[in-house]
Amino acid sequence: MTFATEEEIVRPSPPNAAQFLLMALLAPMLLAGISIWLEAEYVGADQLRQQAHDGFANSARVATLIERLTAAESAQRGFVITGEPSFLDAYARARSAMAATIVGLEPELREQPAERQHLAALGRLARLKFDEMDTVIAERTRGGLAAAARKVSSTAGQRLMEQTRAESNAMVDVAAATRDLKVAAYRARVDADWNAIRIGIALIGLATFAVTWLIWRQGMAKYRSRLQTYAVAERNRAILQSTVDAIVIFDPNGKIETVNAAASAMVGYRAADLIRQDASLLIKLREAPMSFHERIGLIDGQLIQPQRPDRKMIHRDGHEIPVDVALGIMRLPEGDYIVASARNIAERKRVEQMKDDLISTVSHELRTPLTSVVGALGLLRSGAAGTIAEAPARLVEIAENNSRRLIRLINDMLDIDRIQSGRLTIQREDIDVREIAAQACEGSEGAAAAAGAHIACALPDDPVLISGDAERLLQVISNLVSNALRVTAKGGVVTIRVTQSDDGKALVAVDDDGPGIPPVFRDRIFGRFERATHERGVGTGLGLAISREIILRHDGRIWFEDRPGGGTRFAFAIDALRAEQRDAVAEALPKVLLCTSDADLVALVQSVRVDTPFRTVLVDSVMAATAALAGAGHAAFLLKPTIAEGDDADVVEALRASLASLTPPIVLATAEHRTRLAALAPLDGVAWIDAPTDPAQLGATLARAITPRPTILLLDDDLDVLLVTEAALQSEARVLTATDLATARAMIESHTIDIAILDYDLGGASGLDLLPALARARRAIPAILFTARDVDAGVADRVDAVLIKSRSSIGDLKAAIGRILPAADMTA
Repeated sequence: MTFATEEEIVRPSPPNAAQFLLMALLAPMLLAGISIWLEAEYVGADQLRQQAHDGFANSARVATLIERLTAAESAQRGFVITGEPSFLDAYARARSAMAATIVGLEPELREQPAERQHLAALGRLARLKFDEMDTVIAERTRGGLAAAARKVSSTAGQRLMEQTRAESNAMVDVAAATRDLKVAAYRARVDADWNAIRIGIALIGLATFAVTWLIWRQGMAKYRSRLQTYAVAERNRAILQSTVDAIVIFDPNGKIETVNAAASAMVGYRAADLIRQDASLLIKLREAPMSFHERIGLIDGQLIQPQRPDRKMIHRDGHEIPVDVALGIMRLPEGDYIVASARNIAERKRVEQMKDDLISTVSHELRTPLTSVVGALGLLRSGAAGTIAEAPARLVEIAENNSRRLIRLINDMLDIDRIQSGRLTIQREDIDVREIAAQACEGSEGAAAAAGAHIACALPDDPVLISGDAERLLQVISNLVSNALRVTAKGGVVTIRVTQSDDGKALVAVDDDGPGIPPVFRDRIFGRFERATHERGVGTGLGLAISREIILRHDGRIWFEDRPGGGTRFAFAIDALRAEQRDAVAEALPKVLLCTSDADLVALVQSVRVDTPFRTVLVDSVMAATAALAGAGHAAFLLKPTIAEGDDADVVEALRASLASLTPPIVLATAEHRTRLAALAPLDGVAWIDAPTDPAQLGATLARAITPRPTILLLDDDLDVLLVTEAALQSEARVLTATDLATARAMIESHTIDIAILDYDLGGASGLDLLPALARARRAIPAILFTARDVDAGVADRVDAVLIKSRSSIGDLKAAIGRILPAADMTA
């Protein structure tokens, strides 16, 4: 089997049957034609020869007429002189012979009018002569010799004889002339035939030469074709054998057809031992009752996956060899062959492992201190360590912004590496896109202020729920906002908009007031390291490429479009949860029982944004609230006692029911209401909010009510991270810190832990080593991996959430705790 490049491969044409048949029949047809012609020429020449012969015969027969006439005259004279009757017998015979000769000549001379004319005249003279001789014979018989002599002595008979002889000579001359013409025609015909035969022989020779030349030419063409095929085969064989990649060709039945030296060396078999063996000897295929093409993924003449990275080939001794495989189709008349090219990637995987280890080390060494720096600066800026002056606060803000920019750079570089290696994972959970957009709005305000622009957030009233990775989607929106700020002029507005389309898509759009996307940049805007020339500031050019990959892994679509009023809109769409899915998500949210008839209060409560989403259950009377509290549990009970129905005793009863069901009540009341209600019964645990209602106070109170203070175990060997994280969480949870596994295990034994936050690297150990102890606790303890290392899907599946320190803020960590703790309580 030989192989050639696509340019060299020309499908052979079958021989032309008509041409071949014509050439095969040419010589026989030529010979048959010559044979027919020769036969016709022979017949014609023979006719001329026969005519010439007949001319000679006729001339001779004409000459016999005079002889017979002379013989008859001699016999007549003999009878006259002697009177012997025997002379009359000779006379009769001569007369009869002459008459027969004349009768015989008549049809022979049918086509010779001149000779026929002479023959007729000769016959007439002969009859006159015989009549004259008959008269003499009669006189001799009647009157004797004297009477006959007197008759003979007249000159009439002599004149007739002379006339007859003259006519005979004339006829002989005409016959001779005709004969000469026939002989000349015969000889000319024979000469022409000889010339034609010579020409025919020459033509046959030329045809034989032409056929021989054509056969030689065809033979040489076949020889050159075979020589070229041999050269191509040798070249392909040399290429096949010299390439460092293993090449195996499988026939349509999955049998090994050809292997090169590299393949033989890679798997440890001799080439001869592999030929006609099944493909499963070298590669792992699906075990199913299907054809080889279906098992390899050749459907309808197309390979579903021609490139197959990171696969395994089986060595003769049984061990597996990591390879990258490329498949191709070689279509031959007997079917589709599969050409597999495999490259040994063991060395590459070793180098990649070294690179991954280096990246992991660098990322840990950079992310961990940067997380501490950003967290500490954030606490300072928020006043957690006391109020700082305006000038130092500005310096803290600058340091925090630049630290975050450095973290984003590190994250982008690590993310693009994970995308290239196929290790970018998405952790899906039911989330509200509005909350992610709100976080992006809040987190981008500092960058917007630095750029002299404004951030506007347009969010719908109803939840927009999807199944996705909140951290990754927040990264996408932040990237889009960062790009928008780089092209927005001072005083401009960047708008984050969330909507849900009629076809069930969650849509997120980021609008800017910039100059738009240049036409030359549109086709490559989502490429890696691509930046438009009109953008301000610095950047890696990776944000849009990473955003595109994240959206694609959410089965979504990302695009850009020109805004009618100027500027650009970047948007992405992801499938929203169906109605039944939204209902299930809403049912799992914490419930706040709201007892009021004040529509403004209802709107205020539903607009409050807290880290833990909740849903409101509305009742319009104290009695209805008491009945509801007796049923399903609620995270909080909010009451405004100025409603029309119910008196103070009913209100106190409802508050006691709320306290009894462990749902802390919140009462919006004036100072007079609070005093009057407290006088009826002690109501410890009630949160009082003075009317008119302060939205900030209401939001903080609700957050504390629906998010009980959990006990959090924080395991990290970096003291700075411990201090910053503990300071950030201590207002919302009880934080136990540990820097090693032994201390953490002791705390699990002595405390009721609600959730554990673990670092991956612990100076030679791993926070994952604590997972068995968390699972053996009195109640299984959920775990969050809070690390500077990028982890694969196998590690992520062992914990409840994975947060990358440099990519995730303390707010992200709080949100993850808020999502995981209610689910863990429900499971318990």
